[in-house]
Amino acid sequence: HGHARPKTHDMPTTPQPPPPPPQVLSNKALAATFPINIPIMLVVFQCVAAVVLVECARKFRLHPSVTYKDFNLDIALKWLPVNVCFVAMLMTSFMSFKYLNVPMITVFKNLTNVIIVVGDWYWHEQAVTIGVVFSFGIMVVGAGAAAATDVMFSAEGYFWMSMNCCATASYVLYMKSATKNIELSKFGMVYYNNLLSIPLLVPFAFSFGEFATISNTMEVVTDPMFISINLVAGSMGFFLNLASLWCVSSTSATTYALVGSVNKIPVSLLGVWLFQTVITAQGASYIIISMCGGFIYSYVKLQEARTR
Repeated sequence: HGHARPKTHDMPTTPQPPPPPPQVLSNKALAATFPINIPIMLVVFQCVAAVVLVECARKFRLHPSVTYKDFNLDIALKWLPVNVCFVAMLMTSFMSFKYLNVPMITVFKNLTNVIIVVGDWYWHEQAVTIGVVFSFGIMVVGAGAAAATDVMFSAEGYFWMSMNCCATASYVLYMKSATKNIELSKFGMVYYNNLLSIPLLVPFAFSFGEFATISNTMEVVTDPMFISINLVAGSMGFFLNLASLWCVSSTSATTYALVGSVNKIPVSLLGVWLFQTVITAQGASYIIISMCGGFIYSYVKLQEARTR
């Protein structure tokens, strides 16, 4: 479609620090292809799609594991802080995507893991070894050097990215304790996670004037291609919600956060290629150094798991 590209890029509905490639790219494709700027309403739409999917799966008994009780206000209130962190994570992501390029955001997502490890150590009493500290040192130095040589430098972008790191870490750490303390099946968590996000996101969409945008561009919103890409992104959101909730409750928040270090590479490369990002050779080498820190961390964690 050779349309002008809107300023803001949409972020995925994934409740996890390392955003998986298909959804990052499908959401950025929506933002770059269609002449409409409604990032928050896209997430609302994807949340609705996930709620419909999980309710259908439960009603038609698609799988024995798809069971949870009907809506319960007490459970919803206990789960609400998870959604507040999730919405903070999304809103800060929108703002950072507005000012920063994909590789820089990908590198700074790695720094979220540093905060998660500190939180894991402080609240969940997870041990931190020399190898972990070493890998984080490499990540931080690489990210700092990459930021210093960023030719598309933006103070606002780095401010929102820092806020995003804090919100994402809070989200993962609180979700870790919520999955332990609230009696809910995995699908029940997906149901509440998406359902409670809708009323939290709609006021933001309204205040950013997205409802007016939709009413003025109905021909785009009703475009079959636009709807089908959104449905794909929404169903990805559903499966990724499920996968990440399962991972967080089965492993430590720290391990979970860094297993995603491998997919940073395709995201960065595709981001550079699809969105013609300007990066100097020096900047690229620092980004690679920071990613290597992620790999070292994953390796250290695997070795620790084997020696236990």
